Amino acid sequence: MKEIRFPYVKYLVSRPTQKKEEYIYRPVIPVKLSLEKKIVTFDALIDSGADECTFPGWIAETLGHNVYKGKQKIFSGIGGSVLSYLHKTEIELEGLQFKTDVYYSFEWDDMPFGLLGQAGFFSHFDIDFNYRNKEIILKY
Repeated sequence: MKEIRFPYVKYLVSRPTQKKEEYIYRPVIPVKLSLEKKIVTFDALIDSGADECTFPGWIAETLGHNVYKGKQKIFSGIGGSVLSYLHKTEIELEGLQFKTDVYYSFEWDDMPFGLLGQAGFFSHFDIDFNYRNKEIILKY
């Protein structure tokens, strides 16, 4: 079995209930999303709580997807509901490529990273989150 290792990414955050900013670590990795010859490199959070892969709508538009022609799905969560559109997209990380379902929404355009979820990402790997050593290991 082969593996790819990524370090956790350190983010400076300020929480509304705290006066002092603090650093947190997240399992965020760079990915390339592509359609035919168009490529967008964007960060993505490996999210074990996400059912699907989700990314900002501007990425789908840049790749050449006709965003609104994708199958619609409403995602509901703490922040409310978001209408998204499904498109097959090639994802590449560290030279490894696979085609998967990705949901896009323009309502996510201000997000600093996309989400890599169970159905479209975890289904391709065995994933180890090693928070103590601040490392993610993807086995394939």
